[in-house]
Amino acid sequence: MKKISLIIFRIVSLIIIIGCLIFIYRWYKNNESNKNIQNEIKKFVTIENISEADSNYEKLIIDFKKLKDINSDIVGWVRVNNTNIDYSIVQYSDNDYYLKHNFYKEPNGAGWIFADYKNSFETLDKNTIIYGHNMRNGSMFGNLPQLLKDSWNFENKNLYFSFATEEKSYKAEIFSVYSMKASQLEIPNKFSNDEQFLEYVQQVQQLSIHDFDVKVNKDDNIITLCTCGATNKNRIVVHAKLIEL
Repeated sequence: MKKISLIIFRIVSLIIIIGCLIFIYRWYKNNESNKNIQNEIKKFVTIENISEADSNYEKLIIDFKKLKDINSDIVGWVRVNNTNIDYSIVQYSDNDYYLKHNFYKEPNGAGWIFADYKNSFETLDKNTIIYGHNMRNGSMFGNLPQLLKDSWNFENKNLYFSFATEEKSYKAEIFSVYSMKASQLEIPNKFSNDEQFLEYVQQVQQLSIHDFDVKVNKDDNIITLCTCGATNKNRIVVHAKLIEL
């Protein structure tokens, strides 16, 4: 019986080891594939540096025509200073597809950066919502947790990020960063009236770990970046006001 138990233990251990090696290999291949895709499609992006008073930020000029020849689901681009976040944004008819597919629509556990399926990009909603996996290697939205650090706010250029659609290019001015339980998180893209929109803005500003001292009025549109926290039970959320360039 002892010999049989030992054999069974060794077989189970071997299966577990093989399973772990397969997982690691797939994880590596998925991330390498997405890294190559990112590098390939970034050639369709031109960055125009703009200086304004004491602020410096980047305007994105995107060749959407060529990118749409690759994937017609593309709706925008997002680039966050001092992070690896520099990705095209895609949109599908649900919020599940691009959790497990990359920009080339290949099955990939790392997914891609995607917009909420309810959002409009011909005319932006009051709140444009963008999702991405929090990858441990820092890809996708894996660097978004950096914005929770106090040191992030020391550099003025970190208070802005760049966002572009086929219609316009924007400077996104951050006004709230926080982490909360996924079960408590609700991110609407539309609001019944101006009062409801401003009430939501006030709520997320109160949740913010830092007072960014940014005024958002009823005529503004905002953008929200969202990813998982250290566990799938938490979410890291960044809100910014969109300023057309």
